[in-house]
Amino acid sequence: MISTLNYFATNQTCQQFYTNDSSILVESNLNSSLIFMNQSAIFIAQNQITSTTTTTITGELLKTSQVVGKILCSVSSQSSWSQTATTIFGSQAGTSGSSLTLLSQPIGMYYDRFNNILTVADSGNQRILQFSLDNAPSVATVIAGSNGQGCNMNQFSLPNGIGVDSFNQLYVSDYNCNQVVIFPSNSSSTTFGTLLGSVTKPTLISISQSAINDNIYVGSFNDNAVYKFHARNGPAVLVAGGNGNGNALNQLSYPVGVYYDYLYTNSLYVADTSNNRIMKFASGSTNATYGTVVAGGNGAGSGANQLNNPRSVLVDSSGALYIADGINNRIQRWLQNATNGTTIVGGTQGTASDQLYFPNTALFDKYGNLLVSDRYNNRIQMFNLTTC
Repeated sequence: MISTLNYFATNQTCQQFYTNDSSILVESNLNSSLIFMNQSAIFIAQNQITSTTTTTITGELLKTSQVVGKILCSVSSQSSWSQTATTIFGSQAGTSGSSLTLLSQPIGMYYDRFNNILTVADSGNQRILQFSLDNAPSVATVIAGSNGQGCNMNQFSLPNGIGVDSFNQLYVSDYNCNQVVIFPSNSSSTTFGTLLGSVTKPTLISISQSAINDNIYVGSFNDNAVYKFHARNGPAVLVAGGNGNGNALNQLSYPVGVYYDYLYTNSLYVADTSNNRIMKFASGSTNATYGTVVAGGNGAGSGANQLNNPRSVLVDSSGALYIADGINNRIQRWLQNATNGTTIVGGTQGTASDQLYFPNTALFDKYGNLLVSDRYNNRIQMFNLTTC
């Protein structure tokens, strides 16, 4: 498939603004380096094709005379993953701990695809950890917190969501302290953050990155609402819910997950947890905006048309939803306009490699592998992409 790219001479980059292609092939000469910048849910998989008689595809980026190109594979409705996972951080057996190789109830995650680094909100240990996926499992580095439980600017009390803006600043929603805190790039356990703003029981965070302005979206569990902070400063603006606890289309019930898709649908998606549904709100929404139910909403349950305590949601370029379905211990995929979802991994509670225990966040690495914060198993699981 031949795709057209726009070339920008000022910074010598090419950009593809939109494509419906499931994959494209990029060829370069052997003295060139390619960096694929993508911060949406397209989830590029970078693989090698060699010119030998038997074509081999690997996940390694080796520069040899045989390499003729890389396949960029978007996660799509046809994608599938191994049903058994590898524990890339934490205890495979589900044991909690406070060492730099263990976790205690991991919740939010952020993936840096350029450096292949994962950042995790290690909520039970009141800290934010970062570790490389190049040699997983590895020893983590504390980049914020780990100074006991509290509400000082170097402490946390149940950190939930994390996000990174276009300036590499870290944002943390501190649930019991009712605040969102910013940390500079290259922070550590000794770094004091600064207050972005106050939010009652803030949950997960989504950041729409822009060269001009970053907007920070955060759910409020107790306010039954989602707030937006403009360009790293307050005050917060209501963009969904805030009309009391209920199941009307302008209401939410203890929302946890938020995801703003700023590249494709330009819409806000909310894991409306106690209503067991995923809501979609148009750009520019306010507390007066009525959303659309795009998954679930058929009562709590394990049926294909149901969810039970959904914790997070993300969206790919086709409009398909990927949902961490907490109490059902599974990750669900709902195609655009579908009335039923399919289980892509999990589905039973346990510590085995094909099981989950209250998954909280799901995302994809640059190879299309599925990463899951397996909260009550105190671990991060990787399900390898098997079909593009």
